[in-house]
Amino acid sequence: MRMKPKIGITIGDYNGIGPEVALKALRNKEILKLCNPIVIIDQSLLDKFGRNLDERIKFNLRKNKVQINPGKPTLLSGKASLDYINEGINLIKDKHIDCLVTAPISKTAISLAGSKFKGHTDMLQSVFKVENIVMSFYSKDFKVSLASIHIPIKKVVSEITESKIYNQILILNKSLKKYFNIKNPRIGVCGLNPHASEDGNIGVEDLEIISPAIEAAKKDGVKVQGPFPADTLFVERNRKNFDIIHAIYHDQGLIPFKMKCFDEGVNVTLNLPFIRTSPDHGTAYDLAWKNKASSKSMEEAILLAIKIYKNS
Repeated sequence: MRMKPKIGITIGDYNGIGPEVALKALRNKEILKLCNPIVIIDQSLLDKFGRNLDERIKFNLRKNKVQINPGKPTLLSGKASLDYINEGINLIKDKHIDCLVTAPISKTAISLAGSKFKGHTDMLQSVFKVENIVMSFYSKDFKVSLASIHIPIKKVVSEITESKIYNQILILNKSLKKYFNIKNPRIGVCGLNPHASEDGNIGVEDLEIISPAIEAAKKDGVKVQGPFPADTLFVERNRKNFDIIHAIYHDQGLIPFKMKCFDEGVNVTLNLPFIRTSPDHGTAYDLAWKNKASSKSMEEAILLAIKIYKNS
């Protein structure tokens, strides 16, 4: 039996809800029974949010300059966000933690701080030199993944290729087996165009890019079907025929997912050399420093990291 995992938790953008939801989540006694959490945070923030926390929680205290501006992305909050992530990466590399759970960051703030990355996912992919990763989202009965992530709609067509989608399908198949003990994963793939192009009458990408990728994966023994019209694939009776649905662009997959599972959804980055999860929401600047934010998604992100660790 594996020992309790050491879970590194970064607090995200401190001008958002990250510190609040991270430390609220650790008041869940079930989490503390199942893992050894290590929170990467600045002392001044811990003083504000960390009163009366369980002594089993450990802290990696940083020395960032903290100027709190609730609800606003700033240069300093961006620098601190990057510092927390980089320390999490160091802890993973040095094997001081087993999994990394990240609270939300602001793309604006990290850009002000000089980052070339759009978020955690592409940063981790670059640092660990992984050619193909998949952004995916999980809840108890709904799983979705994305062929493209944080790019403008006009760039989606140039972003997707037959080889990329083929490799993503293989990653999904491997990950569902390894992380979730699904012996023969059923993967449904969305079309890019309305009606999945309806035999090429509404664009050619579904016929020329997505379908060949699916057929190639089938030849490798993967149980995958599509491309299907997204507007009907996400209908519950159709969705339940699959263990995961692979959407072609960000909002195609995340609008139906968040409508159904916003409070308990978890983001998982697949094909990294370690387990990384996060809540499925952003910085929620409108709720920052009001003690009104729900920690449910953060709790689920920690619990899912523990589950995947035990399964893998």
